[in-house]
Amino acid sequence: MDTDFVSLLAKAEGRSEWVIVVVADIRGFSDFSTRNESPNIAMFIRRFYLRLIEDYFSTANFVKPTGDGLLMTFRYTGDNVEAIASTVISACFRCLADFPSLCIGDPMINFPVPTKIGFGVARGTACCLYAGETVLDYSGHLLNLASRLNDIARPAGIVIDGNFQRETLPSETRDLFLDEQVYVRGIADDTPISVMYLKEVVTIPATALSPVSIERWELITKQLSYRTILKLSSKYRFFLPHRLKAKDKLKVTAISPKRGLKGTFNLHEMTPHVSYLEEGAAPELWLNLTELRKKLAESKTPQNATVSFRIEFVARK
Repeated sequence: MDTDFVSLLAKAEGRSEWVIVVVADIRGFSDFSTRNESPNIAMFIRRFYLRLIEDYFSTANFVKPTGDGLLMTFRYTGDNVEAIASTVISACFRCLADFPSLCIGDPMINFPVPTKIGFGVARGTACCLYAGETVLDYSGHLLNLASRLNDIARPAGIVIDGNFQRETLPSETRDLFLDEQVYVRGIADDTPISVMYLKEVVTIPATALSPVSIERWELITKQLSYRTILKLSSKYRFFLPHRLKAKDKLKVTAISPKRGLKGTFNLHEMTPHVSYLEEGAAPELWLNLTELRKKLAESKTPQNATVSFRIEFVARK
């Protein structure tokens, strides 16, 4: 037991603070964890924490690990909100660009590591639990919102609460964000909220575009190398865990990295090129790889690239 923490907790008090909350999450960490031994996992996550805290978000007043990511807060006032917001969002952009090569040159990281990261960002008031000069924790709606927005920032990128206000973003980044109305489980189940998301990087999932209370969208992801796609036959089969509610409740997207533009992606809408069958023990999707190969060739995708598939659907009850 951490006796110092317990003694601080015994005299803790709460106060409301204006903070920017950033939730950063490593994409593909679960798969990485299944392919590596504990020492490698611990070494990578240690390096990840240190690099983010020391090199990108050193101005955070509070940092808490979330397993495969970090929760960070940044205090602001009416006098410095624009300066703090600019610093935080600029740090997100730098980290997003650098993340694929974050561990290159590290002598202890001699194994493949995840190359994508997502950020959920919100600002407003939160409850600060403190004892003397020590911040013990933060809680409240704002932290839940930033975490939910992080879930939407896929396959990588930045999603910001619309109430953050575009005018407080660094001027050179404002036109890089698109606006969308999204539903967020536990926060905006029936009435959508506004968000700003990084175009050409974030794909807003179908699960966030329909009211949560009406229908539940499920997500399956799979990765294939471009070289593998070139070697396979003209059609590729995916198995679904459940039968579709309806064929219009299916969305399939292929995501490939842009050539020469680190951290950006091409989004290939593949739903029209998918066949759905229910004849076997498990429902099947058959993807037309001929069409996908054309799209990958047109976008000049490198042959050593990894192509991610997002299969979103509503299951039949």
